[in-house]
Amino acid sequence: MKTEPKYPHLKNPFKNKTTVSIKLEDVWFSYDKENFVLKAVNMNIPEKSKIAIIGASGSGKTTVANIIVGFYPVDKGQLYYDSVPVNDIGLDVVRENVYVVLQNPQMFNNTIRFNLTLGKDIPEEEIWEALKIAVADEFVKKMPKGLDTLVGKNGVRLSGGERQRLAIARMILSKPKVVILDESTSALDYKTEEKLMKNLEDYLKDKTTILIAHRLSTVKNADYIYVLDKGKIIEEGTHYELLEKEGIYSQYIKTLKG
Repeated sequence: MKTEPKYPHLKNPFKNKTTVSIKLEDVWFSYDKENFVLKAVNMNIPEKSKIAIIGASGSGKTTVANIIVGFYPVDKGQLYYDSVPVNDIGLDVVRENVYVVLQNPQMFNNTIRFNLTLGKDIPEEEIWEALKIAVADEFVKKMPKGLDTLVGKNGVRLSGGERQRLAIARMILSKPKVVILDESTSALDYKTEEKLMKNLEDYLKDKTTILIAHRLSTVKNADYIYVLDKGKIIEEGTHYELLEKEGIYSQYIKTLKG
């Protein structure tokens, strides 16, 4: 397992800003220092833009998310936030400001309230507002003790869709500067997901957003799309630009739902 490098806190591009731009420059990454799962990846993500990353399972999508959120240092290349290299910021500072919502979010054997606030003192009104955006307010109201209902180990008393919606509400309450949604609505039915994404539109409009998506509607609405295959970007552009190329993207979106 890689040990985390201790980068000096020389600059904080997130400070006093709503969001930031992100740039991956010739990024290479391996989990074992031998087999590269990302190879020469270049991405330019403007401030307040909404980009989508698509690709088959194992193409490197989640690894890109893990690097942008500060979970791992890159092996080669550089990662920038507002043109400041991550080595001058610190991975811990990145994690405080960039939030990833995973497909299988972690839940603690505690109350719904604790799983949303992680022990922070947040006004109840704010909690319910986040739940409403995440289309989770109705099912929480129906729980035996509402916010104080215990969810069990790993949220065993909740359905997959309920866990995903609570994770999105938790993200909203953490007030991140950059949001990554990594297949984070995959357990929801189309109607619920459509409502949730519509609710999130206003919340995300001033934030740089990265979508690792499985729904055609989500991908189409992105400002720019990157197509990954075996750790490399093989196509990039807007939805319509990529359709015109009649390449991998055109083939791939035929497999997407909704």
